[in-house]
Amino acid sequence: MKRILVIDDDPSIARAIEIVLKAADVEHVLDYCSDGAQGRLKAAQGRYDLITLDLNMPLMGGVEALRELKRDPRSADIPVVVITAQHDAAYHRRVMKLGAAALVTKPFHAEALGSILSQVVSGEQVELPASREGDPDVRPLGG
Repeated sequence: MKRILVIDDDPSIARAIEIVLKAADVEHVLDYCSDGAQGRLKAAQGRYDLITLDLNMPLMGGVEALRELKRDPRSADIPVVVITAQHDAAYHRRVMKLGAAALVTKPFHAEALGSILSQVVSGEQVELPASREGDPDVRPLGG
């Protein structure tokens, strides 16, 4: 059973990720936090197999939260998939350099997100689904 933490100020994203994970046959327990500060604390207290992270949130934004998650030895090794409405390529590169395992932009395709989350939670190298190959809005590790 995989433990997954969703950090996003929109609870509908957590519900969508729940549906996507079920469709991808990923057995999981999902926890939810609505801001980066809360998410960072929760990640340090529990052992998660995957974190999904929005970038634009109140209190502590996603970039700062990602930086703190990767600095903290209790959460540094947890893969983080950034799910964001931000479409700026330079911003995406900055986020990937901070240690994100993958980056997906909103609105996302459920199948593509399910495939990426399944691969990351299984410890596999992210491969883009064929239908999204070359799409600038889905970036794998090193993208």
